[in-house]
Amino acid sequence: MQIIATFLVTATVLLWLVCSATMAALAFFGKKINHLVPSTVLFAGGLTMLLAAMFGWQINYLWDAPWPIYLAVAPLSSHLDALSSIFIGLLAVVVISVSLFSPGYLEHLSHKINNGCYWVELFLFIIGMLGLILAANAVTFLVFWELIALSSVLLVVSDLSNRQARVAAFIYLGATRIATGFLMAGFLWMHSLCQSWSFSDWHFDQHATLIPAVLIVIGLCIKAGIWPFHDWLPYAHPAAPAPVSALMSGVMIKVSLYALIRLLVMGGLVSPWVSYMMLAMGLISLFWGILWALVQKDLKSLLAYCSIENAGLILVCISLAIICHGINMPEIGALFLAAAIFHCVNHGLFKSLLFLGAGAIDCRAHTRDLELLGGLAGKLPWTMFFFVIGSAAICSLPPLNGFSSKWLIYQSLFMLANKFHSIWLSGLSMSCIAILGLVSGMSLYCFTKAIGIGFLGRPRSHAAEHATEVTLPMLAAQLLLALCCVALGISAPDWMAVMQPACTAAFSNAPVLSNVYTIPMALFAFLIAGTSAIIYVLWLSDQTNNVKKYVTWECGFGDLTKRMQATATGFAENVTYTFSPLFLYSARSKIAGRDRRHFPEDVTLQVSTTPVLASRIYMPIVRVVNWLGERMLLLQAGSIHLYLCYILLTLVALMVIGVLI
Repeated sequence: MQIIATFLVTATVLLWLVCSATMAALAFFGKKINHLVPSTVLFAGGLTMLLAAMFGWQINYLWDAPWPIYLAVAPLSSHLDALSSIFIGLLAVVVISVSLFSPGYLEHLSHKINNGCYWVELFLFIIGMLGLILAANAVTFLVFWELIALSSVLLVVSDLSNRQARVAAFIYLGATRIATGFLMAGFLWMHSLCQSWSFSDWHFDQHATLIPAVLIVIGLCIKAGIWPFHDWLPYAHPAAPAPVSALMSGVMIKVSLYALIRLLVMGGLVSPWVSYMMLAMGLISLFWGILWALVQKDLKSLLAYCSIENAGLILVCISLAIICHGINMPEIGALFLAAAIFHCVNHGLFKSLLFLGAGAIDCRAHTRDLELLGGLAGKLPWTMFFFVIGSAAICSLPPLNGFSSKWLIYQSLFMLANKFHSIWLSGLSMSCIAILGLVSGMSLYCFTKAIGIGFLGRPRSHAAEHATEVTLPMLAAQLLLALCCVALGISAPDWMAVMQPACTAAFSNAPVLSNVYTIPMALFAFLIAGTSAIIYVLWLSDQTNNVKKYVTWECGFGDLTKRMQATATGFAENVTYTFSPLFLYSARSKIAGRDRRHFPEDVTLQVSTTPVLASRIYMPIVRVVNWLGERMLLLQAGSIHLYLCYILLTLVALMVIGVLI
């Protein structure tokens, strides 16, 4: 079985590398590229990768490349087990959907991006994520980490003519460089303590591993978009093409969280300082992400902030699993770990679905601004249907997969509050439940706005009024992800068995998860569907046959216009005003006319919000760095004697440090 899984993974990578090299050659010689060829190769690789995940689920196989294939100080090493197979399966499903969606989507970008470069970067991006999931030592991890970073930056800036994309890529590149710096520092520190690059030899149960654990957590949380390191994410996701956004939010963020599970949870971390730091960052990310999502007008920006919220939720589960391990409650820790893994998979599916839906809207209405959308329910009915399914899943409505993982999180929190007789932990658990309940309500509010403003009402622009449904392959991609959301929600108790080996590897006393998950989701879904059918037959079907039409009163202004509808800004006005200190909220109104008190002729309202972290913390730091950089330019005087003096002083300083150490 391990031979089959290894062969499938190797064949997939080689297939994609060959196709990537071919696309690069065609782009270099200026040849026209047919999108069906690379998308078919991507689709085939996704299927083989899905098969590899199925075969690798029941094995624990560590492979080191032979001596010629060496990465300087360590071999190219991979580890395929139940945990990595789950995330490979998630990557495979999203890759398959992206392969179906990309050809039709790229048609409206053909005059803005280089198609050959796009496919080369996309293949390398996916190979990087696959390699990172399988990485078994620090050097292999960093190689694929850098491949992900560089390829995704190039994908973000696919449209070089777009200044917003260039700015987003620059910010994202800076975030990845800082994250890599923290990771390298943590990895080097752990190597000095354990005298090994292999993750299997790293154990975080000693006091000496506290600082490297913190460095690794910061590096991975930057890439996962966790508060306060999240500012790159709302820039990068909206600027990238929709298939890339689906991969970045659906998989790339989860790969960073997977690394937290692989390194810290599997590594036996017990430090309360690190676990409570992660818990605090996760809880703030939860609230901060959904709060900022509510005030967004750009649909992809809204989804990007929701990714911050859900990444925070997963981090909360990981931190609570570590806390339970530290207080000798492995059975509850295993539940939190299962909840984290399950929500990683579920969020990867419904967030990819939502980003593809946003891409379909952008492709046909040529805008993502909710203020310019509306009336798309009749123009893009299937896209709206799939977007509603994704929205219901992210809002944790039954019987979809978002509800299944959220229920497991609630169940774990209640068990922690009841079984461990500590006022502190019971209060902490109940506080987490209260925050989750608040965030869930705000999620409903947020996606009511997205659907109501974006799809309902009258079109607010000429492009929205003349939008048409996307192609069948693009709909098939959304259908695949929507079916996965429904299937994982209905079969949630059965999926507990899939996560059992991973949880048992981390917590030897892990309970049988299928026995813990108490809600029969299939029966629940049947009851909901049956009740809906009965209501329709007994009441709604009769109402549809006797429809009465009325003319809406237009307040004496004549025919109804698009300006009489609620706007995205107005919908979120109450939340914006309530939390105005966090938004740095300002509103300017202008009322003009000869009798403006009774008959105003011109009414305008300008509302603005400013990210408080970016404006109050990050921008001052950037200005200080720029100032220091300008001062450092004075050192480059062009004198060879001065440069030799620098070298001499550096050597003296290094010798002094060496003697002191």
